[in-house]
Amino acid sequence: MTEFAAGWYADPSSPAHLRYWDGAAWTQHVTPHPSVPPPPPATSVASEDYGPGSPLHYLVPVGRSGLAIAAPWIGLAALVMCWAPVIGLALGVLAIVISIMALRRARDGGHGTGRAVVGIVLGGIGAIIGLITTGGLVSFLLTS
Repeated sequence: MTEFAAGWYADPSSPAHLRYWDGAAWTQHVTPHPSVPPPPPATSVASEDYGPGSPLHYLVPVGRSGLAIAAPWIGLAALVMCWAPVIGLALGVLAIVISIMALRRARDGGHGTGRAVVGIVLGGIGAIIGLITTGGLVSFLLTS
């Protein structure tokens, strides 16, 4: 059996440390291994710059209110559902109301003005077509 001299050796339980061998057994004394680099510092997504100069500014909804994010989607739903009487009208009105609330929030220092405007436009078109189809349904029901 080979005997090792007392000294600092790679810790068998942790490769990032050296453990002292006293010639007969491992001691509780450990030190960082000099050849193992320290782990890189953790980065936070919130520290990234998503300002208007970054392409991610237009993809990642950072800094926008939930209303500004929801407004164009509800407007799109109003536009898709505008052919269904009452549903398209209701979604269009809802998109306009949420968009106006998002514009007020954006005016107070938030982002999302563009998304709110898209919500107003899509919701307005959906509401107008929904109103026409609802009016057509009502006139059809009244004349039958």
